[in-house]
Amino acid sequence: MTAAGRAVPGAGRLTPLAIGAVAASIALLFLAYPLASAVLGAFVRNGQPVAYANLTLANFERFLISASYQRALWHSLIAGAAATLLATTLSLPMAYALARVAMPLRATIMGLSVLPLISPPFIGAYAWIILLGNNGILNNLMRQWLGFGLPSIYGFPGVVLALALSYFPYVFLVLQGALAAVDTHIEEAATVAGASRWRVLRTVTLPMILPATAAGMLIVFIKAIGDFGVPSILGGEYQVLPTLIYYQIHGFFNLNAAAAIAMVNVGLTLLALAALGWINRRRAVATVTGTARSASRPVPPALRCVAIGYVWLVLVVANLPQVVTVLYSFSERWGDTLLPSVYGLENYRRIAGELAGPAFNSVVLAGAATLVCLVFGAVTAQAVARGRIVGRWAVDLVIMVPFVLPGLVIGVAYLVAFNEGPLVLTGTATILVLAYFTRRVAFVYRSANAAILQLDHRLEEASSICGASWATTMRRITLPLIAPALLAGGILVFATLIGEISVTVLLYSAKWKTLTIAIYEYLLGNDIAKASALGTVTIILTLALVAGASRLAGRNMADMFR
Repeated sequence: MTAAGRAVPGAGRLTPLAIGAVAASIALLFLAYPLASAVLGAFVRNGQPVAYANLTLANFERFLISASYQRALWHSLIAGAAATLLATTLSLPMAYALARVAMPLRATIMGLSVLPLISPPFIGAYAWIILLGNNGILNNLMRQWLGFGLPSIYGFPGVVLALALSYFPYVFLVLQGALAAVDTHIEEAATVAGASRWRVLRTVTLPMILPATAAGMLIVFIKAIGDFGVPSILGGEYQVLPTLIYYQIHGFFNLNAAAAIAMVNVGLTLLALAALGWINRRRAVATVTGTARSASRPVPPALRCVAIGYVWLVLVVANLPQVVTVLYSFSERWGDTLLPSVYGLENYRRIAGELAGPAFNSVVLAGAATLVCLVFGAVTAQAVARGRIVGRWAVDLVIMVPFVLPGLVIGVAYLVAFNEGPLVLTGTATILVLAYFTRRVAFVYRSANAAILQLDHRLEEASSICGASWATTMRRITLPLIAPALLAGGILVFATLIGEISVTVLLYSAKWKTLTIAIYEYLLGNDIAKASALGTVTIILTLALVAGASRLAGRNMADMFR
């Protein structure tokens, strides 16, 4: 090797180390610092500076003395648990049927199963009011045909139903993957030994997928207790922790009380994450042969029809809110009939003049956040994957924790951190971009990290030996090879940010109102037609983006959310 050849790698090590240091600094400033500020702010009374002398548990004592706080905590736990149980009850038979029964249109079923995740849950929540509200379509039809209607959709029943149907795909996808990994030789051996189908299911299959079931349930529980949109639309007086946070800020602008509530929500989330981590360490499925295979088993025709009917029934019910939203967007007259009596484009013409501002804001904010995520995620993933950054586990933790925390928690953290002090960002587009970046950078980071780990490091070493700088190697070698994964992660970030409301509802200003805020305002103003038209635009845009990401990544849409 020449002297020049030896000098380049040595000098080149300084660049990735410097970039790694910059990435770590950004992670500390915009990811760790807001969360730390929220934690400290929770221990200070409203209006007081953070200081040792001002530390107090007064904000947390409200959970012991305030009935509204206690109800919100209890409601969050009960609604989250009930939604998780309902989601699991729906998902388990569906996943088993898809894994063990020869079923037509499997790819279509998997694609439709993720649509509830793509559509913003609060849009679907209002669709249930259209269907099952006091004057809802289905309720009116039931009164006409059967002489009685269903109980009120508002409160606990509606919140649980909407949350379960919005998040059940997380359980379904995990279970379907676990069942596909189970070696069916074990089930066949039990059958040959004389066990009935039910006994095989109870004593062999269910114990093997129990860790995966628990993991999926915990994911749904975390999502459910952190959801703001559904309880704010359907909850009525049934207040939960996210809506309590919202009212503390918008009603009293008490950031410290909101931070304390957020920390309680974080505590519940971290407990669930700890349980999830414990379960994941035990999720491996041992098989007799050391391999796993998924296979459909012969079942009686009647049972096969029941399985296919059940799967499609769940899909239809889960996607009914999206269908209703699209139908309502084209309806110009819809009374108590099952379908609209007059269709047209009037609702879209009504929002055309009002769409430009929120649509522009959503695209600009989501686009800027996606760009930041792409740059930061790619560089940090490369530094972490190639061992060029100190404390890699800490960077990984700082990136992943905000991803799993409820959106309102991130919103509170940014308000506490950047509402005063040396860096004031409240009311600007910057605070939204940075909060979006905090919430979604994990998508790009994980995609880039996985892609880089699959590359042969000798390609990069050969580039350095030939005299290329780190930046040239990154631009000419690494980025082209990981581009599909990087673009897929970026599109997924952009798509999910278009429907983001939990962070936005706390941080937006009148100048930076987004599509989701416009929809939310229409819903609160009972202008369902405009909300449905705007919601349809959002759903179609998000679906198209996710489909594009799945094509770039070479994976189906269901795999994008596993």
